[in-house]
Amino acid sequence: MQQLYNVAQNKLIILYFMEVIKIPLTNPQITRFFLENNIVSYFDLQHYLSELMESKLLNCLETRKKHFYSITAAGIKTLGFFKNKIDSDLKAKIESYAQEHRDNLRRENQITSSYTKIAEGQYIVTCKVLEQDMTILELNLNVTDSEHAKSMCENWLNRAPEIYKDLISSLIT
Repeated sequence: MQQLYNVAQNKLIILYFMEVIKIPLTNPQITRFFLENNIVSYFDLQHYLSELMESKLLNCLETRKKHFYSITAAGIKTLGFFKNKIDSDLKAKIESYAQEHRDNLRRENQITSSYTKIAEGQYIVTCKVLEQDMTILELNLNVTDSEHAKSMCENWLNRAPEIYKDLISSLIT
């Protein structure tokens, strides 16, 4: 049986899903979860994603063949105000799905980050966006602290679309 929620609640559910999954996802990956769980119809989902992007609560990285969606800082802030309005069973289902599928989804998307210690107090952080095993973007950053390296890796996985978009925009203008 399909659960029917109001528009605002459906958008909150999408934001919650994106926050909990913690990685950028393609439209088909997002759609698969929502349709398999009968949360929202395909056309409504597409409309909500578009509106969430227009209101800058979601961001979209456009590569040559894929679009990656991620939640923005404004989306996280908005969700923080209204997270308690989402049904606890649905939140549990989303959290379970994220825990079970996050690694496979990350591999599908090929947004990666890692760091390597190269000397005492020196780490190289490597952040990549790959598409069909072709590197679209690679950043190598030298940092002095393992905590900063870890933080940069986590932030890249969460914010690659936003960072990529800002970088390209800065380079073009």
